[in-house]
Amino acid sequence: MARVAWTGRLRPEKIDEYVEAHANVWPEMRAMISESGVRNYSIYRFEDRVFGYYECDDPATTKAFQAAADVTKRWNAAMAPLFAEEVATEGLIELPEIFRLD
Repeated sequence: MARVAWTGRLRPEKIDEYVEAHANVWPEMRAMISESGVRNYSIYRFEDRVFGYYECDDPATTKAFQAAADVTKRWNAAMAPLFAEEVATEGLIELPEIFRLD
């Protein structure tokens, strides 16, 4: 099992909209995430920064599955205006694991 963590910065005026969208994730998006092999997915927020964490068997396979799904394209288009410019130009930043207590 792989653990994946990511971060991105939100536009300060769009934080409430991002939180609301994630309180009401589309059913087809939730289904696609599960079908892609993602388990134990959480997103956290600190001020204008969001941090995501999930587990999957193979990150490359999971990312490819998600990238090919039409619902991912629609969701990303809806979320893009909520993120700061750094995300538009550089994408979400994957975080290296530096400690784990099993």
